[in-house]
Amino acid sequence: MSNSPSALVARLTNSQLATAQAVAFAPLPAIAQADAQFLAQSLLMLDVLPRRRDDELGGKLRVRAYQIAIGVRPKDAIEFMVAEALRTCRFYPSTAECIAILSRWERSDEAVRVRREASAAVRHERQARFDEMMARLAAGEVEQAEIDTLPVSWLKIAETRSHLRREEDGRYTSRVRA
Repeated sequence: MSNSPSALVARLTNSQLATAQAVAFAPLPAIAQADAQFLAQSLLMLDVLPRRRDDELGGKLRVRAYQIAIGVRPKDAIEFMVAEALRTCRFYPSTAECIAILSRWERSDEAVRVRREASAAVRHERQARFDEMMARLAAGEVEQAEIDTLPVSWLKIAETRSHLRREEDGRYTSRVRA
């Protein structure tokens, strides 16, 4: 058994790799967006912070101004903004401060977690396959037909490692005698 980190994780079949790639590169599903009422309620929570008092019209205009400035955002992002503002702001945050807080929000739902796991599995498998091929090339165990199907990037690396040489016609051949 190898002591390399790649040997500690189960390898993927071609089918499993294709599935993991599909998950890793698929667009994330849409998440619930905050509507105007949700944003208004969220902004009300910030009223515990000191700010200039509004009359009735001013309060409505303030909420509308924040709606325009912040735009349509996921509910989770608005909740993050409110929590961060309550935790870090000494006064009611300006629209610019709210936008700065929102820029630090990262989506972290189940879909993102699954995508990250799939991406990690794809990276691991690609690296394991690359390492395996480099070891086989170093040992001279790869037939020319298989060399001809390798990605160009792998061929260049194998050439740099002196496993392959590039012929005048551009074809790569093994330097190692089987």
